Amino acid sequence: MQPKSITLLQKIDQIIEQLLTKFQDIFENLKNDTKPKELLSIESLAIENNANQIIRLCQDLLSISRNIKETWILSSLKVENGISEDTNKSKSKSLFNDEENVDKVFKLFNELTENIAKFETPEIYG
Repeated sequence: MQPKSITLLQKIDQIIEQLLTKFQDIFENLKNDTKPKELLSIESLAIENNANQIIRLCQDLLSISRNIKETWILSSLKVENGISEDTNKSKSKSLFNDEENVDKVFKLFNELTENIAKFETPEIYG
């Protein structure tokens, strides 16, 4: 693995560990019902603080996920200049083969839905 991916995985693990810790802290505060009002108010603030930190950590995970998707999409796109006629012909042939494959997939999908429809029982309303 590349060092960049290792650090990214470590960061994800660290965020998940923090998320679990914050959830555990919230549940620890909820354990005992026989607490004075002052302690309950302090714990409610702690719960609110933990909830805000959980939201921030989830946003961090979403940001990492978005960055991974952007990197994957942008690095997988390749721009080709100066395509010759031979490559255009071969691409059109492969496109024709893909259309045939698409037709086969649609045919199989239609057969599958017809077979599923046979097993469905009509519901009687009324």
